[in-house]
Amino acid sequence: MKEHNLIYLSVSIILIALVDSIGALLGFWSIEGAERNQILICESLILFALLTNSWLIYRKTIAITQYPAHKQIALLSFGSLFLCLLGDVTNFNLPETFYRYESAIKHDYLADSIYFFLPGYTLLLLAGIRAIELNTKDKRFIRYPVIAGCVVGMISMVMMHLPNTGWFITISTGIYAMLIGVVGFTGLAFILSCGGFEASKSELLVGMGFILAAVADAIIGNFWIYGNQGEGFYPQVRYINWMVYIASQSLVIHLPHLLVINSKYFHDKNSKITTP
Repeated sequence: MKEHNLIYLSVSIILIALVDSIGALLGFWSIEGAERNQILICESLILFALLTNSWLIYRKTIAITQYPAHKQIALLSFGSLFLCLLGDVTNFNLPETFYRYESAIKHDYLADSIYFFLPGYTLLLLAGIRAIELNTKDKRFIRYPVIAGCVVGMISMVMMHLPNTGWFITISTGIYAMLIGVVGFTGLAFILSCGGFEASKSELLVGMGFILAAVADAIIGNFWIYGNQGEGFYPQVRYINWMVYIASQSLVIHLPHLLVINSKYFHDKNSKITTP
């Protein structure tokens, strides 16, 4: 598939997710209404389209590059999305059960999805770090995001945590808050390693995808899990999170192909300079 078709598919996925969420926010349909099954089917198709696009990007990347690092990042990127989509299915809460862990959290099924999101975003984090290493040898671009992400994650957890929350929910969301904080700062570090304000639009968008991943999970933590004294501002927060999350994933899956394009451009540019 040609490069522009991969981009068009991501744009289409984002637009469909926007229509899905905005329509729900405006009251045209609701995940809590009679349209629940239709909404879940639609969102499942969006996730499948996202996975398909990620697979196409993976296949295209390994087909046109000779660099092992690019192939590694492509595999990490696809594996990350695959695991995260399993987490998305968990968050659908198909059996519609609440207060599973006898805690103060109504939507504590969200903690179950961490079994998939934790390794999923760990793979994305590794892909981001590897991409930064290809851009710069300065270890500060990796060291500082890890420190800042952990600190911000811990502060966020302390601020949103509620008394009487079960140990499983507390520990799992606490660890995850630090991880996703690091993912967000890694996106910023990636943009800076690409030149900051001089980074290309594609580099800015991919870096923003990492940042939006952190924003999406901050929305879940503050307004879906711990918000409204554990009741969550549901279902409105679900619709908002869906828009941000799909936009994030639609952007970050292009990381491997972006690196290949940048490498080819750099190689061609140097070839022209050195050619007598």
